[in-house]
Amino acid sequence: MLNTWGDVWASDSDIETEGSQDLVKLREKHNKRGYLDGIVSSKEEKLQEGFNDGFPTGAKLGRQVGAIMGILLGLCTRFGNEDEELSKAYLDAQKELRINKVLSKSIFDQNFDLQKKHPLITKWTDIANIYCEKYHVSPV
Repeated sequence: MLNTWGDVWASDSDIETEGSQDLVKLREKHNKRGYLDGIVSSKEEKLQEGFNDGFPTGAKLGRQVGAIMGILLGLCTRFGNEDEELSKAYLDAQKELRINKVLSKSIFDQNFDLQKKHPLITKWTDIANIYCEKYHVSPV
């Protein structure tokens, strides 16, 4: 076996041949590490960008859901014992206006903008407004 470290006149091909397995493994390790570092860095940048773009929409929808739920809760607290339909509507709203349903991908386009009016928000705003009229309370 040739000792390339002791021979200063060894050619590049002698060095690569002797340690080629180690060199291949080292290159693979560095390539993989570089690839993973690039993916992680990209995800972090895109995550912040996505948060910055999506936060205003999410905040707006959250405020609307909060207003609907607040009105229904208030009405249900005051009139729920007398109005079973109102009590049921409040329970249904709790199920339908969960965050995973309000922020479902199907509601948004590929740029994560609302395609049109949010169907759940529209539905529950209308229902809350019906109960507001019934009990003479300011609508949503």
